[in-house]
Amino acid sequence: MNQPTEDRIKRLEEEQRQLKEEVRKLKEQQTEPIRIDRLEIDRGGTHKRLDEVQEDTNVLKIEMQGARADILQIRESQADLRDRLIEHSEDLKVIKEKQDAHSELLGQLISIGEETKTTMATKDDVSRVETRLDTIPTKDDIAAIKATQDLILQLLQKRGE
Repeated sequence: MNQPTEDRIKRLEEEQRQLKEEVRKLKEQQTEPIRIDRLEIDRGGTHKRLDEVQEDTNVLKIEMQGARADILQIRESQADLRDRLIEHSEDLKVIKEKQDAHSELLGQLISIGEETKTTMATKDDVSRVETRLDTIPTKDDIAAIKATQDLILQLLQKRGE
């Protein structure tokens, strides 16, 4: 045989040996199957638990329906309250305007009161006025002065004639 063919055959034989070795290692790595002697299935317990879960689910559905109804009722109440607030907002504005007007009027009254307080006569002022009242002419004094003025006026008119 010629040399390239021999080399090729040797290479193939070597590869075959390597493959055999790998197969042997893989067989060694394979675990033993576990043997199950007896398999018991508890169908009643499983069904019972599933029934309990179904009951709980049904109860939750009913409770959720009640919660949804409550939420809807709350939303409607909020809408009613919002509508009432909108209706009464004009009334509240009028009340605020009146309150502002009252506050302004009260401020003016306080200001007038303070001015009056500072210009109000004291006890001494009143006694001075009473003293001066003694020197003020009475109605009779004024009538007499007027009569004297009329007499003087007549005399002056006669002279002028």
